[in-house]
Amino acid sequence: MKIIVIGSGNWGTVLANLFAESQKVFLWTLTQIEADEINKSHENKAFLNGIKISENIFAEVKFSRCIEIEDIVVIAIPSRKILDLAIEFKTNNYEKFILLNASKGVRHDNLKTIGEIFNEILPDVRFANLSGPTIAKEFTEGLPAKAILASHDIDLLFLCQQKLKNSLLYYEFSTDVKGVELASSLKGLIAIAIGIVDGLGYKTNVFGLIMTYGLNEFGRLMKFLNVDPKTIYGIAGMGDLITTCLSENSRNRRFGKLLAEGHSTDEALNLVGMEVEGVSMAKTVRKFVALQLHLPLISFVTDAILYSESDICKEQKINHLKNKLAEALNFDN
Repeated sequence: MKIIVIGSGNWGTVLANLFAESQKVFLWTLTQIEADEINKSHENKAFLNGIKISENIFAEVKFSRCIEIEDIVVIAIPSRKILDLAIEFKTNNYEKFILLNASKGVRHDNLKTIGEIFNEILPDVRFANLSGPTIAKEFTEGLPAKAILASHDIDLLFLCQQKLKNSLLYYEFSTDVKGVELASSLKGLIAIAIGIVDGLGYKTNVFGLIMTYGLNEFGRLMKFLNVDPKTIYGIAGMGDLITTCLSENSRNRRFGKLLAEGHSTDEALNLVGMEVEGVSMAKTVRKFVALQLHLPLISFVTDAILYSESDICKEQKINHLKNKLAEALNFDN
């Protein structure tokens, strides 16, 4: 059994480092130059500069090694690239192996989860999902966390727990695969709201309101999507939401803060420098607002993202955000 990690960003590299504590891990990159640099320096300078990675990690270009039926392939790439990757597997005649998804997101035109995409294209793959309150940077500091392993295949859950055992990342099990995936995709919206209020200069009084109202709306939306309440209020739902809101290392929170400083969506994304799943999710969730679901805080976030593109001065953008936030929090009663 080999462990292959596809995605050499910060999350993929951190996972590879965890899994490499006691075994070889093959980290697949997009270019040979990137692979050579990682192998030479034992660092991923582009995403984890200054952090030494295990000598058990061997970087190589994607699909340069055969995938066998018993191999565990871990995916840690932006969700917008998932469909193309699934097609690549099929094109290369890899249709039976173990797939552990560590990416967060959905297909935004139809809300299909990553698990559903792979089930359509590669129905013989044994699929599991890894999600939960797991900020990559904290692992590089030697701090522990717990995640959810979700699969309909109970034997696979125990296999992944055994083969991916390490000293920092611990696991709980779930069979609510779609619910866990949706939770990981939707929680970023509330973290963007926290970032916005942080950037506007508000402090913990308002943070508490955002997280309380945000959790209520998150739960309302998840219930509409028929997600099990145990998932909503477990570590894959509420736990991941709270962590993403609290952590200043959260991409979603940082993105929101940049919006509140007057940056456009594109400028904020460029400054974050990595995928911000909550941005795409905000545009998707607008459809649910149109269905008369009561989501004032989430509507505030979608409005902030759209309004940031308007060709007006920074001061007007900030005033607009403050006014819309007051409406969302019912400060005008």
